[in-house]
Amino acid sequence: MKFAGARGITRSRVPLIAVLALAATIGLAGCEGDDGKDGATGPTGPSGPTGPIGPTGPTGPTGPTGPVAGIEKPLESCAVCHGENSLAAVEEAHVGSAATSTVGIATVTNIAFAAGTTDLVVTYNLKVDGVNTTDYTIVSTDYRFAAGVRTDLGTITTATSLGNGNYSITIPGGAANATTPYRYFLRVRNQALTNYAYVSADYPSAIRPEVVTAQACVNCHGEKFTTHHATSGYGNPNGIAQCAVCHDRATTTLPSNLQIGHGIHNSHNMPDGEYVKGDRSWSVTYPTYMTNCSVCHNTPAGLVAANAMTVTGANCFSCHGSMESWDFTTTGTTFHEAYTEATDCAVCHEPNGIAPATVTAFHNGLLTERGGLIWNGVDTAVTEGAKFNWQITGIVDNGTNLAISWAAKYNGVDVNPCNATLAAGAPVFHAGSTAAGTAGNLSMLRSYFQGDDPILGKSTSAPGQALAVNVTTTNTTCAGTVATTTIPVDAGVAGRGIVALQGKPWVLDADTKPRRVRAKTPTREFIVGTGAEPTEKRRPIADTGACLKCHVGSLYQHGGNRVDNVDMCVICHNSASNEKNVRVGMNVDASEAYDGKTGETYEFKTMLHAIHSAGHEGQKPIVIYRSNGIYAWAPSESLLQNWPGTGTAIPVFGSADANGAPVLRNHNFHSPTYPRLLNDCAACHVKGFDTMVDQTQGMALTVDAGAAPWDNQVDDTLKGANSAACTSCHQDAASVGHANQNGWVPTVFPNGRQTIIDAAK
Repeated sequence: MKFAGARGITRSRVPLIAVLALAATIGLAGCEGDDGKDGATGPTGPSGPTGPIGPTGPTGPTGPTGPVAGIEKPLESCAVCHGENSLAAVEEAHVGSAATSTVGIATVTNIAFAAGTTDLVVTYNLKVDGVNTTDYTIVSTDYRFAAGVRTDLGTITTATSLGNGNYSITIPGGAANATTPYRYFLRVRNQALTNYAYVSADYPSAIRPEVVTAQACVNCHGEKFTTHHATSGYGNPNGIAQCAVCHDRATTTLPSNLQIGHGIHNSHNMPDGEYVKGDRSWSVTYPTYMTNCSVCHNTPAGLVAANAMTVTGANCFSCHGSMESWDFTTTGTTFHEAYTEATDCAVCHEPNGIAPATVTAFHNGLLTERGGLIWNGVDTAVTEGAKFNWQITGIVDNGTNLAISWAAKYNGVDVNPCNATLAAGAPVFHAGSTAAGTAGNLSMLRSYFQGDDPILGKSTSAPGQALAVNVTTTNTTCAGTVATTTIPVDAGVAGRGIVALQGKPWVLDADTKPRRVRAKTPTREFIVGTGAEPTEKRRPIADTGACLKCHVGSLYQHGGNRVDNVDMCVICHNSASNEKNVRVGMNVDASEAYDGKTGETYEFKTMLHAIHSAGHEGQKPIVIYRSNGIYAWAPSESLLQNWPGTGTAIPVFGSADANGAPVLRNHNFHSPTYPRLLNDCAACHVKGFDTMVDQTQGMALTVDAGAAPWDNQVDDTLKGANSAACTSCHQDAASVGHANQNGWVPTVFPNGRQTIIDAAK
């Protein structure tokens, strides 16, 4: 977009013929007859010859910069209506947003049983969002369960409020069963019929140990499950214990707890890409690894039970679906291909048999896509990585070099960062060798802030990206247990910067082999020119721990060196990021691109909102072109224009390399099944984060990165930060138009983001 007044008006001499014509007009004006009326106008005479054009005059002075056409000031007014306590506050529409704590979560505690002469009385406390209730007095379900048999008592309709959130429920005739272990499941609801709670416990003793905890389910699904039960009066389940009353291992009419835990969660990886039970089917994209049993079996007893799982058709098919999951030709055991779930596997797979008897023996030694070792039901890259406390301890900026100090503890003990020989309790960071199989992959990544976002990376090869310097034995020295890595400063920077020490340390893993583990990437902000740590750091937005509840060992790591720290991720996944450079390098334009765009941002708030919601009907595709492959997310592949399908080494549509040949890349497609409510901000965000960000702090989004060199952000087409966040989920035309109306249509500004910052001051 051009700006009015960007240059002064160019002067030139007026052609002589025009001057003469003007003079003739002036001379004739007022030539009227003195002795009568003016005569009629005569016919127009023939035009004279056009005179020569005079030389161009000198260029006039440059005029002042004019306003953006149609935009007096680039200001977002979203907070006027959508800010806290406003007319349509975001916090009221989104569960767990900044000021919202009430999300309708019922908590039942202090469950106790007392057997009388004939009846059994249950007492308990019931809170909703931490507040005692008095109106949950309707009982709509009453089950007693044991040994695979569920009895519908069918006689209980009322709970009695005792005040202060305390209640009692009487089970008529229940004393007769008070000596036999049963699980009781009572569903209560409030008088307004808007919410449910569950009173579930075993009495007089546990009917069996539980191998999956409620928290394991809540970690991914949240307190409010989004299963079919949420719309049929079974919302807010609080654990596997009461679910198993209906979904018991022995059930034949409903999916069993094993089939739910394994079959549904691993359905996307089944031979047919789905899990079928009766007339229902599921195709769920599980966000971590099914071989990491500890994700759900998250207690010592639960993990022991998982590791002891025997090799049977029912057990193995609960995850694998059928014998089609395995290639038996490589082991010469193709006779397995005829086996079904009913086959007696124990003929060979028994403790003293010719084949392993438990699933652990088959899973131990498997590697995940992120390089994690599966051993006894856990991903050791995660468990070993958690043993590290790795920190950047100081930075000194003398104007020429950055001297960055760092240190680590392993299992609570200080270690030598320059250790070159791997041993038990002695990890290796950067000083290993290729010959020993412990070569380091550490490097220092750094970027700089505009507003409150690290978007001013010095890379010229990709928009908004930081430069990295490898950590080597040449630029790194150790004194005791502190390492200091010295690298040159970046030229032409000021203000505030951030450094990340990316890479993975080596340990001797459970199989006694050297492996890199998921130790959290350390970061540190600093003041350019001194290296001092800023008093105020970047505003907290997302919670890394929340990400890791779902993505256990599977959070992306880009070549194995960026690990489990949102503060590190946003150094690259920032609002100035865009992969237009990749499309340009492939010679792909918007008409050829799978999403019809010149480029796509991979800034977190836009990319993650769009990816997590991509499987929902009505959402638009999000496509990321990367140098190692094309990644697409959408409800259906049919929404991608020119899409050739998924696979390896497929020609990128419209592409051409330097020789004119198509560029070959892996094509990946996903239709995510997000496991909780899309408006549950607490699933990822820290409590109290700013939903309506100050545009002098949260930087506008690059919609189009302009042209190379890619570190020039002044030619970027920019969209307001609040508008970008909202329309990444709310993608319909009305929502986008509303956002643009109350902000601005994506625009190139004279001074880039500084124009937007200045407008808000």
